[in-house]
Amino acid sequence: MEQDIWDKMTDSKKLTDMEIALQWAFHIENPCTVEVRGRTENIREFYLRESREHVIPRLTNPSAVEFLQGIIDKYN
Repeated sequence: MEQDIWDKMTDSKKLTDMEIALQWAFHIENPCTVEVRGRTENIREFYLRESREHVIPRLTNPSAVEFLQGIIDKYN
């Protein structure tokens, strides 16, 4: 994940792991949508992939990891 995406998602503040997990969970559960060839698509898969590959490995709070993993599992 590009550093600027991480900075935007964490608002460049010192957020706790649980705050970061909550932000990503919100976006997984309420993904943005985009129109592609006349169809509305959401970008949940992007948030799921980024959470698995880049967010969870950075979290050190086991409760935050468990929470976010539970949200990921819900949509996989």
